[in-house]
Amino acid sequence: MVVDVDPEHHRRASTDSSSGIVTAATKEANFLWEQRKYVLLQATLAASVTYSAGLSPPGGVWPDNDSVNARLAGDPVLQVTYARRYEVFFYFNAVAFVASIVTVNLLLVHSLSRRRWWLRALQAAMILNQLGLMGAYAAGSCRELAMSAYVISLVALVSTYVCAHVLLFTLMCALTPHDAATDAVAAEAPETVKHSRKYLLIFATLVATVTYQAGLSTPGGFLSDSQGNGSIAGDPMLRGHHPDRFMGFFYFNTTAFVASLVVIMLLMSRTVTRHGFQSWALWVCTGAALIGLTGAFSVGSSRSVKTSIYVIALVAAILLYIGLQVLVFLCKPVENWVHKVQETLQNFLTLDQTESQEHQVCAVSDPETLNADQLLQKSRMYLLLLGILAASITYQAGLNPPGGFWQANATDGLHHYLAGDPILHITYPRRYLAFFYCNATAFVASLVILILLLSNIFSTQGIKYCALQVAMILDLLGLIGAYAAGSCRQVSKSVYISVLVVPVFLYVGIHVLVFMLEVFPNHATWRDMVKKKLELFVPRWLKKLFELQPEEKDEDLKWKLEKTRKLLLLLAILAVSLTYQAGMSPPGGFWQENKTGHLIGNPMLNDNYPRRYLAFFYCNGTAFVASLAIIMLLVNRKLSARGIQSYALTVCVILDLIGLMGAFAAGSSRKVSTSIYVFTLVFAVLICIALQVILVVSESVQRLVQKLLSFLGIRLEEGSSDILPHTATAGEVQDLWDEKLPKYLLLLAALAAAVTYQAAMSPPGGLWDDGQNIRIAGDSVLRSSYPRRYKVFFYCNATSFMASLVIMVLLLIKRVCRAKSAVLALHTAMILNLFGLMGAYAAGSCRRVRTSAYILALVIGVSAYIVVLVILSIGVSKWLKRIMNKMAEQVVNLYDL
Repeated sequence: MVVDVDPEHHRRASTDSSSGIVTAATKEANFLWEQRKYVLLQATLAASVTYSAGLSPPGGVWPDNDSVNARLAGDPVLQVTYARRYEVFFYFNAVAFVASIVTVNLLLVHSLSRRRWWLRALQAAMILNQLGLMGAYAAGSCRELAMSAYVISLVALVSTYVCAHVLLFTLMCALTPHDAATDAVAAEAPETVKHSRKYLLIFATLVATVTYQAGLSTPGGFLSDSQGNGSIAGDPMLRGHHPDRFMGFFYFNTTAFVASLVVIMLLMSRTVTRHGFQSWALWVCTGAALIGLTGAFSVGSSRSVKTSIYVIALVAAILLYIGLQVLVFLCKPVENWVHKVQETLQNFLTLDQTESQEHQVCAVSDPETLNADQLLQKSRMYLLLLGILAASITYQAGLNPPGGFWQANATDGLHHYLAGDPILHITYPRRYLAFFYCNATAFVASLVILILLLSNIFSTQGIKYCALQVAMILDLLGLIGAYAAGSCRQVSKSVYISVLVVPVFLYVGIHVLVFMLEVFPNHATWRDMVKKKLELFVPRWLKKLFELQPEEKDEDLKWKLEKTRKLLLLLAILAVSLTYQAGMSPPGGFWQENKTGHLIGNPMLNDNYPRRYLAFFYCNGTAFVASLAIIMLLVNRKLSARGIQSYALTVCVILDLIGLMGAFAAGSSRKVSTSIYVFTLVFAVLICIALQVILVVSESVQRLVQKLLSFLGIRLEEGSSDILPHTATAGEVQDLWDEKLPKYLLLLAALAAAVTYQAAMSPPGGLWDDGQNIRIAGDSVLRSSYPRRYKVFFYCNATSFMASLVIMVLLLIKRVCRAKSAVLALHTAMILNLFGLMGAYAAGSCRRVRTSAYILALVIGVSAYIVVLVILSIGVSKWLKRIMNKMAEQVVNLYDL
């Protein structure tokens, strides 16, 4: 991390240290503690991309067994053709993955939370993670030494530029005399910096992850065999057939990756953040990342100049569209009409004005209604993230279903298919249909969740909370069904996935029940005796670790439970997306046309390394089901509070992380030595965390460490100053919809851009391999077999990507976020963006008109269900209200008589 270089700050700290003025290290620790939510987001996304890259390494895998050269299908090609480069990539990627897991664990351990020295360990893990990503990208994204050196030199140049810019601006500020105007600007600066930092962290994190994946899996695929023109197996096909386009994609994508990574590293420094915004250094890096992302998409998503020009022209068209919308909303008659429609709809939804006031009074007096509303307000961002990631993984799985695609048309009379059709549809038709309908249901349910959460009209209605619960359960059950059908080919394994949900829920339920019995005891004499014996023999540090701390204040306990629930929910959501993708596309790929008699569409790893595949499958499946169970339980506020206090959910998260590590170790390599290396890293992580926990809870170890540090001349901060303060007060829940809406739109736009970027780089239907003489290797198969369907997919996907990118650029401008008309126009553009995403899914996920019509009918049906549910519930409540009023009048008349 960059060291704080504020001279006035150091001068005050040196002169007033005795009076309690906070030092530079303390301010830096407080700053990092305030950004822990974004640190967790960055760590989990880094773990997801390194996990995927380890299971599907750059260069591809061998398509068939070769007894002459002693090669097995599914083994990494790069391991043979570029052995040193593969080793560098593997070890750097594994270090980045384990460092991400370390960061997540450090943020989840209660005993280590809010310790300033602990945050230094967190900083070290973050730096190791960033360095691992850089090294893996430099080794795996290219095959030439000069291009790898370009990546490293670009990182050094950008970092030097930003640091020099910040230092120069700091010196200029120190030499410039201060007056009232500059003091007013300085007073307003912290709020501006805080606003911009949040948005830039979300944007840069998602750009870094998507460009890392695209750089390692170059568009067009890789050569599966060496050729006579000097191309070696594992080289990108795009470099051989379109060299200029490949070089353009590499440099654009690398620029976006490096710029976003540097932005993340510098935003984690308090000094660089404050001066970097004012000197425009960080904005220059952000602009470079945006230009690089746009250029890489336009170059890599197509093979013709005309379509690349169309993609660039979309930026101007979308800006024009949003500008027209802003002008329309600024028009006075349109503004009055919008207000009238909103008031009419609001009055209809609240029955009438007096009833809404009565409802507010009842809501205040009714704790259940208040808790439901608070749950919806506090969990809105995480439910939004659940909907976004569920939509992204089901979108990708629908476009690239498990089993792969046919590389040629059917030549016999038994089957009828074209190149680019799903293999699973022919080899396992029932399994494919189960996967397709469950996946499509989960995708549409995710979009319904997003639309409900982005609607401010229904934001405080109980009916919306009910519809959200139904949509979430439908979404999660659809994910379980699609995973059970698509991740394996045997009925026994599908049953294992389906049945695994039951014991997980039973474990958590029993754990919570035991905890409630301990909190509300009905003690028997034998229980008291056992408890006293245990208290005598259990060590003091172990009791301190697991005690519930009843003396803690209620407000602190509520704050801690709420923060823990949010962190666990965020981690579980990202773990679901990660394991779902890995289950649909297992390491080693699937059998294609082969000479060894294996069934096409089955995982290669299952035939060549059966034990390794079983270890990967069960570890990955266990992590997937555990993550889904955690999400379902965390939605219930009461059950989640009991589960967190009894450590049941924490144990589930630890098992989830262990399952991820086991699946990574089993699927990322084919040798025992490399798997042992991964397990050694995992063991080192566990020892590191255990030592830090013991250091916190054991007083004897703390005294020993203090003596050792004092002998070395190092003095630790004492007392309560070691504990970092809360950054948010517990208690009232404020409705900050207008303030939060731009952040929600930015998060949604960033992840929509990520998923459409990946879909463009790896289009549905697969790519022609190097064995086809008629077609150009690396071109889209769908473009040749279904040209109309490919055009619909491409234009919908490109429009959605460019709309997301334009929305992100506009939301990074503070004036746009403050203007209600502009935010309303961006809100409307985002809804249309979701419909564009839906059109691309309907065109690319299937090859028949009937199944595409099913998806559109499902959207209409779910939307109609919500509308009918709202109208019927309000109509029934009105009818019941009239009946109750009449009955009340009759009772009053009887009393009068």
